[in-house]
Amino acid sequence: MTSPTLSFLLFPTRLSLWLLSLLYWAAVYGTAAITACIVLLRIAWRGLRNPRGTFRWKVRDSPPACLRDPALGLHGYLRCRSSGLRLHFVSKGESRRPLMLFLHGFPENWYSWRYQLKEFSVQYHTVALDLRGCGDSAAPYSLEDYMLEKLLDDVRDTINGLGYTSCVLVGHDWGGMLAWHFALERPDMVQRLVIMNAPHPASWLGNTAALLKPHPHPQYLVRSLLCGGRMGIRNRARRLTEAELEGYLYYLSRPGGLTAPLNYFRALLSNSLYRHQDVGVSCMLIWGEADSILVEGMSGGARPYARGSEMVHRIPDCSHWVQQDQPETVNKLLWDFLLEREPPQF
Repeated sequence: MTSPTLSFLLFPTRLSLWLLSLLYWAAVYGTAAITACIVLLRIAWRGLRNPRGTFRWKVRDSPPACLRDPALGLHGYLRCRSSGLRLHFVSKGESRRPLMLFLHGFPENWYSWRYQLKEFSVQYHTVALDLRGCGDSAAPYSLEDYMLEKLLDDVRDTINGLGYTSCVLVGHDWGGMLAWHFALERPDMVQRLVIMNAPHPASWLGNTAALLKPHPHPQYLVRSLLCGGRMGIRNRARRLTEAELEGYLYYLSRPGGLTAPLNYFRALLSNSLYRHQDVGVSCMLIWGEADSILVEGMSGGARPYARGSEMVHRIPDCSHWVQQDQPETVNKLLWDFLLEREPPQF
């Protein structure tokens, strides 16, 4: 078949793909623009009603007691071999035990894994990492420093830097997206994969626009996401106290403290569309059904891509912040998965 004939036959397919890509990005940026206008109007209204409270920026001078609680583990730092960046982590349990590595989401830090650090340290060396740009880890300024390849290098360097060649990898939200990708790229370094309220990468990009919302300052951001009536933790017994809320505001209140975490989303829109790859390791997806941040139905997006053993567990009346909202249920599901027991039905 001649080259002109082949080009002619492929033209409809190429045109369809181009139009699909154009519609996709128009939807992403259009939705983001509309959302930004709505939120800015809300900010303006709040500013008129309470100008001091709306635009006040309070920098915390010292870490709150909850971040210094020795019962949660020991604080440490490691130097990434690939980038030279210094990453902060909190660990609990003996280092001779298998590694269980936790990756947090936005706008969180290692503290979001406080219920799991203690629970699983009896059989694992549990480590909750502050991702680059978050918590007490180094925060490079350039947008290029938050491209996916470099974030995955951080995960690999963390596992190796702690003296391991593989781990049980657990991720939530943004950390879940990284965990998905790391399992796709380096299945040899993932013994088991646990994802919480983070869809398979094939479903991720189409649902980021709702997360790209401007906020006047970190306190408003964290309160609206973690404590708000629509998006916040629903379990009354686990709602954040003011002292626990400070565990997130302390880092985000620093000058530029919100810039690096938001770079994750900016870099996400700079990446090409993610590949639809199969997940070759044993994996479990836990999904809070009352998630109002990621759209309903995304929890099923992993099934077509799972080649290893895979299970999806939905927790009713549970928010996006699943491991903090329902820690007892999450921990039970984790134990059942790790010990290969029959999980409960909800």
